[in-house]
Amino acid sequence: MEMQEAPAKAETEDKEKRAEKPKQEAKTEDEANQEQYSTLLSPSEEIYSEAFHATKPPQELPGNARLYRAVCAFLLVICLILLAVVVILGMKRAACEKCPRGWIAYRNYCYFLSTLRLNWDNSQSNCTKVGGSLAVIESQEVQNFLSKNGKLNYWIGLKQDQSEWKWNDNKMLEKSYWKSNPGNGDCALLYSRDPAEKNWAKISCQAASYYICQIEY
Repeated sequence: MEMQEAPAKAETEDKEKRAEKPKQEAKTEDEANQEQYSTLLSPSEEIYSEAFHATKPPQELPGNARLYRAVCAFLLVICLILLAVVVILGMKRAACEKCPRGWIAYRNYCYFLSTLRLNWDNSQSNCTKVGGSLAVIESQEVQNFLSKNGKLNYWIGLKQDQSEWKWNDNKMLEKSYWKSNPGNGDCALLYSRDPAEKNWAKISCQAASYYICQIEY
């Protein structure tokens, strides 16, 4: 009797074990899915670290930064130089446009160096017809400018009146540039080929010579 019960009991236990095994396997699969879900909800520090390093912008090297600043500074200097050139050329163009064709500009005046020879009075008359007069030289700068640009001998607006030298605007002569031996005429002639410090001569007003007109703009 006991021997018959023993096999039956063993068979029953075996059936119970086979029934519990699928449950354990299902439980293990559920636990694995749960752990995977938890991992997705709470990423590890390694994932955060990898994402941070992936999105962090690359740092510029010190050498590249210095080179960039140097290039920018160089371009800025070039732009300033070009701007200065444009301004200067614009000013020169504006000055040239204020003077009639064939005249040269200096400071606030336009000057005309004639190619026609006349006496002093006729030269002054020709300058008056265009709204000017024979050149008045009251500074070293103007004296240097006219001497440099001239190639010939020119009447200027200086004339002797009763032993006093006056400009054609009735101003007294203050600064002069007479030659060492200027002569004894009553009108002043500028010898542009001589040094600017001493290139005026006293010539007869009836002599024919080239002349310099000036007009103010």
